[in-house]
Amino acid sequence: MTKRMIVQYIIGSLFAIWVIFSQSKMPLVVQNLMLVAGFALILIGIMGRLYATLYIGGMKNNGSDGNSFIKEGAYGVCRNPLYLFSFIGFIGLLLIKAQWSFMVVGIIAYLLAYRVTIKDEETYLEGRYGENYRQFLRDVPRFFPDSRIKNFSYPEKLTILVHFYHVEMKRALVWIGMGALIYIISLLHTYHILPTFFSAY
Repeated sequence: MTKRMIVQYIIGSLFAIWVIFSQSKMPLVVQNLMLVAGFALILIGIMGRLYATLYIGGMKNNGSDGNSFIKEGAYGVCRNPLYLFSFIGFIGLLLIKAQWSFMVVGIIAYLLAYRVTIKDEETYLEGRYGENYRQFLRDVPRFFPDSRIKNFSYPEKLTILVHFYHVEMKRALVWIGMGALIYIISLLHTYHILPTFFSAY
């Protein structure tokens, strides 16, 4: 189990406890608005991850030729588009719970956890590809796209490893399922079917 997977498991377990045992104090109309916004962000996250996977699925550290790194398509806009779109989808999950406190804690936890993961990956790739990768670091932002979005380009043809794309499509169903589960748990709290140990804004 990798360091990233361990961190994801710990954070996921803590957030599952929060989801199961807490209830939102937001007005119902606000909760409904956050629900819609949450699922919209989940869909954006899914579409973004599917697009990024076209370029990198199964070729993360080796490129399509087995001896390069990916720097086209989504990877010309930011160096970590999979993590960026996971972040967007994760915010969507947090919104469905309709608690600002839950969302703030979740965003901070995500950014802190993935900062370590991203820096480890950058260190590895810099050691492997040297100056070519250092130039990539200078040309493309780490996480949030900026004015350098003009670096966006794409090849006429792509090598796609279908197995990895299918895996990502299955993950898309997991994202939607998680959003639905959080919503169902919130309904169970609303109708007092599930006990509430604390409420929060």
